[in-house]
Amino acid sequence: MNNRSRVRFNINDCVHVYYKDSSCRECINICPIEDVLSQDDYKIILNAEKCVSCGACVGACPSEAFSLDGFELERFYRDFLSQKENVLSCKINLPCLTVLNVEYIVAIILEKKEDLIFDTGHCSKCFVGDLLEEINKKVEEANYILEKLGVENRAVIRELSLEREEKKEKERRAFLKNFGKAAAGITFWALMPRVSSFEEVKEQPKNIVEEKVGIPKRKILIEALKNQNTDYSDVKLEVDKISFTSDKWIDNTKCTNCSVCYNVCPTGALKAGAERLKILFEPKLCIKCKVCHDVCPEDCLHLKDTLNVNTFLNETEVLAEHVIIPCEECLVPFSYKGDTTLCPRCRELEDEIRDLLKIGE
Repeated sequence: MNNRSRVRFNINDCVHVYYKDSSCRECINICPIEDVLSQDDYKIILNAEKCVSCGACVGACPSEAFSLDGFELERFYRDFLSQKENVLSCKINLPCLTVLNVEYIVAIILEKKEDLIFDTGHCSKCFVGDLLEEINKKVEEANYILEKLGVENRAVIRELSLEREEKKEKERRAFLKNFGKAAAGITFWALMPRVSSFEEVKEQPKNIVEEKVGIPKRKILIEALKNQNTDYSDVKLEVDKISFTSDKWIDNTKCTNCSVCYNVCPTGALKAGAERLKILFEPKLCIKCKVCHDVCPEDCLHLKDTLNVNTFLNETEVLAEHVIIPCEECLVPFSYKGDTTLCPRCRELEDEIRDLLKIGE
């Protein structure tokens, strides 16, 4: 077997395709191996020769642009729910504990109705680097959400240092004799069945206005929350304590209805309302990438302090409503705020002329 990485990166699902100057660098920040992931202009570059296929980028990417050849998260999730075990370990059932994001962690605990144990006994000796801090962050965030939901069970970190039984360990050692250097330290991959590589996704032009990113992990969380048959009307989460979604508000006095924010929203969480006179928002689709904030020319999009869980699950909010009238000077339609019948451009031109007249005086 060669050293080729099992990590797959679909550039078309990366938020940088929707806005090249996006501030998102989650994959680069979490990667434990130097120079595996980098950014060239707007493109995230994967160095497959150095990648050890730990899957940390899979758990970190908000738009699920990364995946692992031979390991499907949703299938793992379904299989894990059907089993009696409640322990996650890099030596038994995951390539690395960081491959799971908070949504999966919360969903597993809600559905299994028991504590979920994270075996971190191997983290300090892991050759790929210390990812324990990232594991702790995810566990802390998941437990915050569970506490707010009124759920007693928690994600628990324990140094169990679990290993597979002796027979499989011998098989692993025999396998590793011919295994590539880059991934030789990851027991999980040594015990995975060999799978055929598939071609890298080829870059093709993408209509970012029409083609939005699907987020399977969000469907998993929503399904788990709804399966609890609980009234979440009074449950609020502090937006700065959750990493995967948000709630927003728009300063309607500044918004010009330029449409940029919802045109570049990667998931369609922001969208136009009837006749494009409203800006709508679905928190259940938001991935908190903040692309909409980055592109807003008037800086009128803001995060709310809290997110109601019932709103997250069921509601589409109206963030802004506009009355469109023709400018009395140039006749170009614009969003009327009740103060002037001149469009912003004509107002700006009027101000420039006024300033020139002052200089002339």
